[in-house]
Amino acid sequence: MYKKPDFEPNRNEMLEILQSNIQPISRVETIPLTTAAGRVWAETICAKNDLPNKPVSGCDGIAVRFADFIKGMPNTYSWTEGKEYCFSNTGVAIAETFDTVIPIEKVELDKEGKIRLLVVPSRCGEYVGAVGSHLKKGEVLIYKGEIITPALMGILLSDGFMNIRVLAKPKVVFIPTGDELVPAGFETPCEKNVESNSLMLKAYIEEYGAEAIIYPIIPDEFKKLQEAIFSAVQIADLVLICAGSSKGSKDFTIDLLESLGKLTVYELGHGPGKHCSLTYFENIPIIGLPGPPNGADLVTTLYVKNTLSLMQMQPVQLPYTLEAIFTNDTNMYGLDFIDYAYVFIKKGQYYVRPVAMQGKTRAELYHAHNARFYIKKQTAFKAGDVINVEMRLPKEYITEEE
Repeated sequence: MYKKPDFEPNRNEMLEILQSNIQPISRVETIPLTTAAGRVWAETICAKNDLPNKPVSGCDGIAVRFADFIKGMPNTYSWTEGKEYCFSNTGVAIAETFDTVIPIEKVELDKEGKIRLLVVPSRCGEYVGAVGSHLKKGEVLIYKGEIITPALMGILLSDGFMNIRVLAKPKVVFIPTGDELVPAGFETPCEKNVESNSLMLKAYIEEYGAEAIIYPIIPDEFKKLQEAIFSAVQIADLVLICAGSSKGSKDFTIDLLESLGKLTVYELGHGPGKHCSLTYFENIPIIGLPGPPNGADLVTTLYVKNTLSLMQMQPVQLPYTLEAIFTNDTNMYGLDFIDYAYVFIKKGQYYVRPVAMQGKTRAELYHAHNARFYIKKQTAFKAGDVINVEMRLPKEYITEEE
């Protein structure tokens, strides 16, 4: 039986709850560095070596002794390769008898192979890469909790790392529920709906750096859902349950969760996705997702994404915003609301037009919006107001209208 909760967190409050409660993964694993892009480093590592380990040429040119230039430009007509100079290539160690490099563009060779220099070196060591100028023994190469990028992979490879320790990927179990659902890929019987959230959630979970474990559809039976939850918390770092938290006659998920563990959030204080919950059972967070796909999508991109970020030592992330001018008056809601919008450019200025959800199919709504905006309850925006709108796509995708 539905009961109105005493506390319904808005978006900022829900994110603060996650920050206070979600703990980083403690498991680590060793993987090849070649497969580590995007993973999270498990420990702070310092360089084992100096690189280069000998002075190297900083450019293509000739290596010389600076002492030969103390009195200005010497007579190089009698110079021979290997004695007064030698050719040097970028990144290659120079012979110990030389200490300075002159760029090849400042060197001329005549028909007899004699060299003529166009410049005098300004200092000893000019155009020479010092020992440790690329990597310095003992310096930090990567910090615990840092995401491994291709550039960091190159740095680690330079110091000889081939196998590295990273945080294990969080394991996320997704439990879809509902008597009315059938798996995707088959003909849909009359009075049934295709269960599409599983594939959407799996893609999001993997995008967020976690491992998805998708359970079969659980019917609206208390005992079977209870068994699924008991099974999930044994293998998962995070459990997601879709549907069953609203007011329907078979919506008993929230009551079951309340009986099992600590129900931290009964439901949200904003829509869409109001019927999102957070429970702890055997120290495993369980997020209850709304069944309607649009609500499940929004809650996932806000709260599942940030739960997995926190589990991987990353900060809470919100969509990037830009300032835009409202084209229409908005409705006033009885609760905070995240509304859909379309942002466009007109005469060099960003404008935002609200997009009504009602009367649109999922596909129509998806293609009709490229942004969202958050509006507080009992407030409204007027045409001409300037707000920060939250983009779904990079701003380069925003088109211009006449």
